[in-house]
Amino acid sequence: MPTDQPAPLPRPALRRRHVLALSATAATVAATGVQVATPGSALAGGGHDRPRPGRVIDRHLEAPVERAYHYLDFVQDAYQRGDTPRLLQSYNNESQLMTTAFIYDNALAAIAYLARPTRDNVRRARIIGDALLFAQGNDEAYADGRLRQAYAAGPMLFYGGSPEFPGLVRADGKAAFLWPYGFSGSSVGDVSWAALALTHVYAHTRVREYLDGAVAAARWVVDNTVSPYRYGGYHGGVQGDGVTHQRWCSTEHNIDAYALFTLLVRYTGDRAWHRHAKVAGDFVRSMWNPVDGHFWTGTQGAGPADDPDEINRAVRPEDPNTWGYLALRERTHARGLDWTARELAVTDAAGPNSEMPPGRPVSGVTFSDLSKVLTGTVPGGDRPNNRDAVWLEGNGHLAAALLERGDRPRRGPDDRTRAVHYLRQTVVAQERLGGGQTVGLTDDPNGGRLSDPAAGGTWTGRRLPARSGIVSATSAFDTGFGFAYFQRQHVGATAWFLMGAQSVNPYRI
Repeated sequence: MPTDQPAPLPRPALRRRHVLALSATAATVAATGVQVATPGSALAGGGHDRPRPGRVIDRHLEAPVERAYHYLDFVQDAYQRGDTPRLLQSYNNESQLMTTAFIYDNALAAIAYLARPTRDNVRRARIIGDALLFAQGNDEAYADGRLRQAYAAGPMLFYGGSPEFPGLVRADGKAAFLWPYGFSGSSVGDVSWAALALTHVYAHTRVREYLDGAVAAARWVVDNTVSPYRYGGYHGGVQGDGVTHQRWCSTEHNIDAYALFTLLVRYTGDRAWHRHAKVAGDFVRSMWNPVDGHFWTGTQGAGPADDPDEINRAVRPEDPNTWGYLALRERTHARGLDWTARELAVTDAAGPNSEMPPGRPVSGVTFSDLSKVLTGTVPGGDRPNNRDAVWLEGNGHLAAALLERGDRPRRGPDDRTRAVHYLRQTVVAQERLGGGQTVGLTDDPNGGRLSDPAAGGTWTGRRLPARSGIVSATSAFDTGFGFAYFQRQHVGATAWFLMGAQSVNPYRI
């Protein structure tokens, strides 16, 4: 993050759904169909041992789940209360992204609220849905269904006093997307997740505007991001200028689009979405590596010398494998969960590069195979890469996918037992990490707005509730995609914990 001017960050390597590098001194950005189960189909597992969605799967997780919901409530109410449309600040103040609200994180929060559809949780999900609809309908330049990567959740005052946003709604009535941070682009994954969340809200409320918003977002993907290259699919989206298309395709993005389009068949009755889902689904299946049993990350094309007709084999991440199973639910790809659990396994204990306090270590999975071997300082920070750090959002992904599969092998623990293990490990992090972090404004309207980051200050604010939110990572680590995760409380990681703990597949309703 520049410390002397609000210039947009360069974005030549947009590769993935969301790219965040958060530290105490910097935040760098390098951003990057569901087959319907029928009798006799080849869907894996059949979910025969899957707990009923919406119920906490293990009694030891009940109190942590309550605390996690309290965290989401607290963050949602950090700047406004009542039913005013608003987004949740994605990371705590100390991450130095101020009130940045990534639409991916907010889509997850809405779905997590609807995992337990009490009256208040549905109300809170609708607040997020209304904010997404506002952003979609009040862009400063476009009215084509797209959403930007991130918006302001609350007041933001940038370097030198400009620009200044009062919150999601700018002074001119437009949506406050965060171009000073470089969060101006629209990716297929982000837009699809926002539309998935709107579809979930529609399914619980039957308010047509939410479905209309989901359809508009999906239509933007179909109309603007079909890839002309060898493997087809939908490419990464558009850069911050709003028009420059990405050449690469992400397996993860296409998983999201596949799931969205299939849900739209169900809720709109328009079978044309089957055809659009097939474009995404064919791409996802083409990225399967049958030899090693995992999905590749996608195709090349981020750099000028990259060939968009070739598969990117440089790094093997976690989420295409867990999300690929959650969306496709095909036995062919069930091995991806075992590859993830085996090849990306890590345990973070107190040590030279660890930020874990002495005592209980935390186990789980990391972001990619490169995260376990890279050395040197993490991107956007001054800490060495901890090759044993746990990516706690990934623990939630894997738990949800294992519960969806529901296998009971003859030897070894069954999938439910394994899922509970990953979730209980996340609870250890919930209880031991993230203390003292803040969000929102202080009670002092003058002193609580912003300390100058260029002078080494940080956002001040109200202390987050203890033992509530889930941090991104147990220690700082390098993802292998040019950005890092840090030990900062995170709405997205918390939402995935809630979905995993309640056996919710966000790609299904």
